Amino acid sequence: MRIRWKWATLLLPVSLLVACSDQPSAPKDSQAAAAAAARASLSAGARRFTIKELGTLGGATSDAQAINDNGWVVGASDLSQAGASHAFLWKEGRMMDLGTLGGTSSKALGINDAGEVVGSSQVAGDASWHAFRWSHGKMTDLGGLGGSYAEGFVINDAGDVAGGGLTPDNAFHAALWRHGTVKDLGTLGGTQSYSNGLNNSDLVVGGANITGDLTQHAFLWKDGAMRDLGTLGGGYAGASHINGPGIVVGGSTLAGDVTTHAFLWQRGRWRDLGDLGGGYSYAQWINDAGQVVGGSSLADGAYHAFLWNHGAMTDLGILPGGSDVSWAQAINNRGQVAGVAITATGESRAVLWETR
Repeated sequence: MRIRWKWATLLLPVSLLVACSDQPSAPKDSQAAAAAAARASLSAGARRFTIKELGTLGGATSDAQAINDNGWVVGASDLSQAGASHAFLWKEGRMMDLGTLGGTSSKALGINDAGEVVGSSQVAGDASWHAFRWSHGKMTDLGGLGGSYAEGFVINDAGDVAGGGLTPDNAFHAALWRHGTVKDLGTLGGTQSYSNGLNNSDLVVGGANITGDLTQHAFLWKDGAMRDLGTLGGGYAGASHINGPGIVVGGSTLAGDVTTHAFLWQRGRWRDLGDLGGGYSYAQWINDAGQVVGGSSLADGAYHAFLWNHGAMTDLGILPGGSDVSWAQAINNRGQVAGVAITATGESRAVLWETR
């Protein structure tokens, strides 16, 4: 199974990725009851949504990363050629290969309502990855921060791009491409940062290491300054997205750094969004109506995509007959959700959830 984790995850300690398996064991009867309740919630929630597999570019696996308000989905898919994967744009039932910047592989990570796509691609020789913008059939090299890897993660309707890249000293920093230039957004005193979210007001969110690199906090970048948003009480937090009204979502450890939960931040106030019963959740996207999507563990060890709306977290379910794993990456303003689900044979597939 191949999972393209976001930099938000990569910069957090490994304990965060497996936090759901580190919870104190409950009595078996309690686990069974919790699992039954979770499955009942799944049945009720999943009936409200359809899940559509979007296919591949000829290979075995694909994953979806973003969706615009037209319902167009972008991500990456394996090709029939071994070892190669390309960025794709899926629209009106067809998956289009966006090509590369001359190298073997590429991946699409963001799309705006004009259909402009951003991501990362290997260049000729495959020695490095550069951020790119794709528009009207042409992929343009956006470069990076001087290191061997850069990515454009999200693009707003003005065409500004947030992402990040390696610097010449091999530190990963958040970056903003605007008006033809790239700006290193810096850190919160540590050596690393990343940005995954950008709205039409050019507010950027992500995560950054604190001085000493022992902890990471969510940040909001505005008018040239990076603001430390803090955490839900633990030592680590990362912001994944910011919507038009300026509401931020992501994931954070709670006090003690054992449990990780999805969060919502608005005007200085934090809200823990809970989980689906397994002790771990992470929010990836919020639309302008305040609907949040991401992934959460269940009491029986499964991991499912969720939709959080008006205080309630709904399990979006899995592929019929598939493995017990799915996660949501983005939701548009029409309520369509793009993400990934795992097949019965272990391959990841780009999927689209829609309300029935």
